Amino acid sequence: MDPLTVIISALAAGATAAAKDVVAQAVKDGYAGLKALIVRKFGRKGDVEAALAGVEKKPDSEARQAVLKEELETAGAAQDAEVVRQAQALLELLKQHGLVSGPSYQATLKGSGAIAQGEGAVAAGAGGVAVGGSVTGSTIITGDGNVVGDHSRSDVRVTKGEDE
Repeated sequence: MDPLTVIISALAAGATAAAKDVVAQAVKDGYAGLKALIVRKFGRKGDVEAALAGVEKKPDSEARQAVLKEELETAGAAQDAEVVRQAQALLELLKQHGLVSGPSYQATLKGSGAIAQGEGAVAAGAGGVAVGGSVTGSTIITGDGNVVGDHSRSDVRVTKGEDE
């Protein structure tokens, strides 16, 4: 995830979580700390503070997130290591409390080509797909050692550690 997306994701998820009565105080404090840091560093640049308030009111609004992203990008927040670190720490805290999940991927392949998704993923050949693994011929080896046979068959099976 690029730094700006990390910051926006942390702020939106933090605002959602902080609004709940039953969320851990550590999550509320983490969100408040990130928000205060951003306001202190960038609040006077453009409309960062107003955009942040908008996301806080409607954290799921893509339009409000887009405005905040634009304001933070203009202010240079993505280049501020302290802000990015604090946003990453908040996202990790939210994951620990089950309030956000890790990345998920969805892809659709039409025609020939290759798809690779996830950190360290590779893809090779027409229709080849590997997530965090490697592709050998028409065999797919995933990052955790699962082997998938001919991907063009409708009866593809996943086996652990055996080549089909």
